[in-house]
Amino acid sequence: MIRKEFGRILRGAAIGALAIALVTGTAACGSKDETAVQADTAGESAQAEQKAEEPINPEEVREEAKEEILEETNEQQAEVSGEEVKEEVKEEPAEEKKEETDGENNKENTVIEKPGPSDENTASGQDAEEVKKEEKEEEKEESGAKGLALLDGHMTFDGMELQFPVELSGMTLGDWKLEYVNVDDPGARTLAPQEVVTAVMTSSAFSSDDVKVTAEFGNYSDSEAALSDIPMTGIYIERGKGKDGNDPNLPKVEMPGGLTWGSSEQEVRDLFGEASLSGTFFDRDFDFMYENGEYMVEFGGMNDSGLDYIVYCCE
Repeated sequence: MIRKEFGRILRGAAIGALAIALVTGTAACGSKDETAVQADTAGESAQAEQKAEEPINPEEVREEAKEEILEETNEQQAEVSGEEVKEEVKEEPAEEKKEETDGENNKENTVIEKPGPSDENTASGQDAEEVKKEEKEEEKEESGAKGLALLDGHMTFDGMELQFPVELSGMTLGDWKLEYVNVDDPGARTLAPQEVVTAVMTSSAFSSDDVKVTAEFGNYSDSEAALSDIPMTGIYIERGKGKDGNDPNLPKVEMPGGLTWGSSEQEVRDLFGEASLSGTFFDRDFDFMYENGEYMVEFGGMNDSGLDYIVYCCE
């Protein structure tokens, strides 16, 4: 743009010089009038040309030059941007196709390995086993607590409701009679603190081959007491073997939790839980003792015939 403006100025100057030369040349070769007319005409032409080709303000030239340069720069940037966009648009599908191909190849070549046991997994397994064991112990303790809560001193024997300690009247217990063991005169006998005596209980309805029943009388006070004043504090019941090969005739018995003759070892365990003392006493297959600080119970029996030995008493 700058070069174009300077070209216009130079062309105007050349035209002016040519006009002067023509005027001078004409003046030398023609008449004075003609020369004057030609000079006037040439002068007017030169003035008109000069006026038409009047120089442009430099400030305007610079502004126009700046705008032209800016336009050219913008056009170049637009061309470059268009080429870059074109290159990106052209290359993207190939790149995506390559990534998809690589993904498919990786998917085909990927081998899924089964994770081996780690220390964390092993520890978790151990924790689970410990938790399971603790839960079983808690269940057993809860079961035992429930079983011991059943020990309230109450039971049913041969249709009689017994609540220990049992106050006796006339030293009789329904149809059952008492005969003290190693006591010559029950009315004159006194018991020291924690001393216990027993009495055999018999009934005409049951023979000794059917069942053996023993009553307990214990002085659980801190001073001496007359035997006649001491209540029945417990009972021992043992199933007999029967007579002449017959099954024994047994009195009805219902213990805490509903246990009765023939209840299995597992029923006892499920109801009362872990025993405070257990073993195979008196040659029985199982024997469990439970106590809650106020009452004590003992269950014994054989695997084939179940519960056949019962003790229930005050502590």
